Amino acid sequence: MTVAGRLRVAGGSTIVGILVAWALYHSGLGDAPRSVVTPPAQLASAAPATSVSTLWLLAIGVSRYQQLNLNLQFADADARAVAAAFQHQAGGPVFKTVRTMVLTNDEVTRERMLDGMGRFLGQAGPNDVVVIFVAGHAVLDRASGSYYFLPFPTTAQNLVSAGLRMSDFDEMVRIVRRRARGVVVMLDTCHAGALQFAWPDIVPMEDPAARLSVGEGFFLLAATKPGEQSQEQPALAHGVFTYALLDGLRGAADADKDGLLSVADLFSYVAREVPRLTGGAQHPYHRVEGTDLMLAAVQPDADLGPPPATVPALAQVGTKAVPTAVRNTIGVMEFNNVRADPEHDWVGTALRLAFNTELSKVRALHVYAPELIDRTAKELGTDQLATAQSLGIDRLVTGSFSIVGQTALIDARIVDASTGLQEGSDSVRGDLTDIFDLQKKLVLSMLRRLRVKLSPEEGTSIENGSNRDVDAYRLLLDTEEAFDEPPATPVLTPRRPTPADAPHARSEEGAGRRSVWAAVSSMLAMLVEHTALPSVSTPAGLLALVPPGAVYAEESAGETENAVRKLFEEYQQALQAKDVDHLAMLYVSFSARRREALRAYFDNALDYSAEIADVTVVPHGTETAVSYTRRDRFVDRGTGKSINLEVRLTRIVVREGDTWKIRGKE
Repeated sequence: MTVAGRLRVAGGSTIVGILVAWALYHSGLGDAPRSVVTPPAQLASAAPATSVSTLWLLAIGVSRYQQLNLNLQFADADARAVAAAFQHQAGGPVFKTVRTMVLTNDEVTRERMLDGMGRFLGQAGPNDVVVIFVAGHAVLDRASGSYYFLPFPTTAQNLVSAGLRMSDFDEMVRIVRRRARGVVVMLDTCHAGALQFAWPDIVPMEDPAARLSVGEGFFLLAATKPGEQSQEQPALAHGVFTYALLDGLRGAADADKDGLLSVADLFSYVAREVPRLTGGAQHPYHRVEGTDLMLAAVQPDADLGPPPATVPALAQVGTKAVPTAVRNTIGVMEFNNVRADPEHDWVGTALRLAFNTELSKVRALHVYAPELIDRTAKELGTDQLATAQSLGIDRLVTGSFSIVGQTALIDARIVDASTGLQEGSDSVRGDLTDIFDLQKKLVLSMLRRLRVKLSPEEGTSIENGSNRDVDAYRLLLDTEEAFDEPPATPVLTPRRPTPADAPHARSEEGAGRRSVWAAVSSMLAMLVEHTALPSVSTPAGLLALVPPGAVYAEESAGETENAVRKLFEEYQQALQAKDVDHLAMLYVSFSARRREALRAYFDNALDYSAEIADVTVVPHGTETAVSYTRRDRFVDRGTGKSINLEVRLTRIVVREGDTWKIRGKE
């Protein structure tokens, strides 16, 4: 079949949208043996075993301080209530025993906090779960630049000696985390109130969670996002954050009604409920490192406080309406390099494009193009998650990776774009040379978590559709200038130099075209595979996702189709012929780096064939966004292996006179 026969052109009813990154972080990598992903159906069995597992809980709350103008209302009651709620888990389906230690008010000193974390929680075993709940004040000392939690005896004069440095707290958490199966930390420490007036050189700590190190098996829920204050409401007899926790443990967080609550279940519920109860003034946030963990069984009859029906939600204040998220719209975000070693930065880009390629094969999903996601994010210059929320995006797939020697650990997560909360995650570990086999297992796991049913053909295509040799795939992506910087060194075998990128020529006309994208980027930001979504297939639905003031011109779909057909037929023919000069003629600009990368790639590829398939075109005036699947097959010169590479890409095509050309990397 020719390229023309495979073209699909999307015209006026094309789906539009935008998706931007929300990076989560992941832990370092240990020396555990290679493993495979845990399917969602097995998560319950992956939780701590009922016959031997113990829950260890340290609950700390300070309402009454030695310095009276620091006093709070419910921090002590919150700590006691959380301890009581988890105590009900003893003898249940998740934990055989529950051990609790509660410190409130004058019991809370620096020494007792450290002792509770060291000697009490230090008893936890490798199959146990640890929960740490802390409610009170946390501050930044401007004079020293240090961060402290304020125990009962703390005053302005003894802060350094009586306060607990967050760095010490973090160190103890890391020690406990190395011993236990998982550690769940819940922080309600952003109470400003009288603290703003008590000490002029000390201010509330806006983001205590940021002072804690990430790590495998670490789960963090903070009562507020940075810049907000944690509220206490007398009508609840608790802080709003704790009230939502208790309500969730009572069963409100059990969305699937299976009687069990994972960390993600509870955290997601609290993230939705607290803004509702505070009129949008307070938004919890969380970090989850590693595979989700079973935390509790529903205890509907436990004495966990008043039922939710007695507590009215406050009116929303200062919030903006956002479009309703369109179901099964997916955007693949960046995969963060946990170890921050530059030689492996390229892996994050490769994983993102590989995920996007596999998910785009599933007809039940509508997948956003990563290249246009990033371009739109840059044009709008807004917060990543807020931008996604403003356009009603449904789900994000993001993740992280860590490489030590030849061992790779990859973590993938599903995030609800409306709340920013994680809905599920899985991890795989294995040899670096098998990184794309590991990635495919994660893709299949994410699809199960999304409850997407694959056809037999789709499942086979994902599992067996491509054989991504690590070095070859990296070289292919370098020919497409997928990396901001070329990979520092080859992964396995030295094959070629990596020359510096030559500067691109940019005309005044090109600068003008880029400025147009600020208005039209949302239209082109999502090239959605397969079918148009019903909710945005009409002009009214289309305009609901378009920024105010954006104006879109009509374009002849037939003319665009013919021009793109010709361009991409030439592109495929030039690839097939390994004709670098011909390829250069098809681009507006063609860097020295791309030319050198192509020569190295073609030199390594024996019996080479190229295919450009599944082309989707979104025209707008003199610019057009084009998504396509590139499939390369060849024999690797160095290893003699048969290689089958596949990647889904999106490029901007522009008209220069009567000729259409591909715009190079900007």
